[in-house]
Amino acid sequence: MQAAKEAKAEAMMLEFIEQADGKMVLRTSNDESENLVSIEFSDKVKELLGDDTQLIGQSMIHAAIQTLMQKQLSQWHANVYDEEPVHYS
Repeated sequence: MQAAKEAKAEAMMLEFIEQADGKMVLRTSNDESENLVSIEFSDKVKELLGDDTQLIGQSMIHAAIQTLMQKQLSQWHANVYDEEPVHYS
């Protein structure tokens, strides 16, 4: 079961889109019904950011993905180091 989860995670393709209502969404490319992350700026913030709104939204989502990947990597390393070796040198 764990191997199936890992294979699914490896095969997941993500897409970042801006919807017609202005909401920026990260979702899997094969499932348009479920958003993994969404960011919506108020009209006042959009006015302040201007053309940089999409770039800032992308940067925020990128930071979230990097944080998640770092957390997963740290957990993987912790699992590897917590295992007792079969043979000692």
